[in-house]
Amino acid sequence: MREVWSQLLRLPQALLVQTDQLPFDSTYALALLPLIVFSILFFRQDALLLYGLCLLAGIVCLLSIQLARVTVGLPAWVGFKASHPLIASLLIACFLSPVTPPWVAVTLVILLVILDTVVWPQLMRMLVQPALLVFAFLFLVEGQLRIPFVNAFDLRPLDDPLTLWYRFHAMVDPIKMYVGNVPGPMGATSMGAVLLGVVYLWYARKISLSLLLGYYAGLAAGALAYGSDVAFQLSSGPTLYIAGFLAADRRRMVLSDRLSAAIGVFAGGLTMVLRAFGQGPNAAWQSLLVVGLFATLIYQLTSGARFSLPAFRRLRHRPSYPSPSGSTAGRQLRPGRTAPLPVSRQQPVLATGGSTLAASRRYQPAARVHQFDVSAQDDIVRQMRIQAARRSRSRGGNRLVQVLALVVINPIGLWLTWRRSDPAWVKSILTVLSIAWYAGIGGLALLVRLHGFRI
Repeated sequence: MREVWSQLLRLPQALLVQTDQLPFDSTYALALLPLIVFSILFFRQDALLLYGLCLLAGIVCLLSIQLARVTVGLPAWVGFKASHPLIASLLIACFLSPVTPPWVAVTLVILLVILDTVVWPQLMRMLVQPALLVFAFLFLVEGQLRIPFVNAFDLRPLDDPLTLWYRFHAMVDPIKMYVGNVPGPMGATSMGAVLLGVVYLWYARKISLSLLLGYYAGLAAGALAYGSDVAFQLSSGPTLYIAGFLAADRRRMVLSDRLSAAIGVFAGGLTMVLRAFGQGPNAAWQSLLVVGLFATLIYQLTSGARFSLPAFRRLRHRPSYPSPSGSTAGRQLRPGRTAPLPVSRQQPVLATGGSTLAASRRYQPAARVHQFDVSAQDDIVRQMRIQAARRSRSRGGNRLVQVLALVVINPIGLWLTWRRSDPAWVKSILTVLSIAWYAGIGGLALLVRLHGFRI
């Protein structure tokens, strides 16, 4: 009982003072708490139902992963840098409309857990949060099922403030958006609650502040370019939720502060452009997903080609070898002046008899035999296995870069295809498929342009 009471007394210090020692999942759980409280206050039973179903789906995913580890024996890289399934379920639930069908919410949670736990660790060097890709799937489902946003308290179908601004050029009061009694994703309508969670994540050093500041700088510049109210454009709760909770996650955004800020500026400007085309709250994740994929592609290409860029050079993890002493750890040993070897004075030779000499030879200790240290052998084997695993994963990552380049940037993808040491028939098939892919996209665009065909 005393130990439990002492741990409770240490809890405020751990949450407010030693926040950098908290794990990511615990920090995100505390940061999501204000969002959950405000959403339940505004949307009541519908919010409680969706949160309960998403948490239940997260528990099922957690038990499935634990059972697979015990029975099948999952590899050690499964779940590397991944969010806890319960945290992943809350991240999905906060961005859903209160009237979202339950099966959609459960499917999105399972999809995010699979991507974050199984797929993303194999890709490596991905600068994109997998939740952004799940939101793309949600965008397609909402378009087909026509899932609307609803107003707080009375639950009447109503467009969100950004969509109202696009359609009717009407701007909602930023104070009302700060409080959160406006239509939108149930966990991100309140700008104040989201800001409180983002500030706590930044205080705990779990998000990249440079990306967040760069993003809002680009968004403000875009608002000024379009002649819109800057305060209104910056007061969107869903936008801050996407940028702060997901895109600025330090587990994914591993670039330097300057590059992160540059990515944020480009994404912020693109967000304002997409808002001008009527994308509303979806413009944030769309812009961050597109810019993040391009940044990942460039990062993969520069890392694979080993370009000597200073910004990327700092990101390469060089293997650290144990130094001969603790004081010289991490420093480069330079040859210096060597002191002269001590010359031992010659001692007078003792006259020994034959029996004494024989006895000394008989009892002379055996010469020291140099043997390999067993721990050193184990360390070498462990390092070899790690390097082999890294090489196998990097090959998968290079394949991913090749596929992304073929889909996004066709000339670079073809150059990477013919640069590899694959058979000629494989290169020809990939080239034909790539050309057919772009020909199909061009034909579909022409069909939509001429006949107004809608999917």
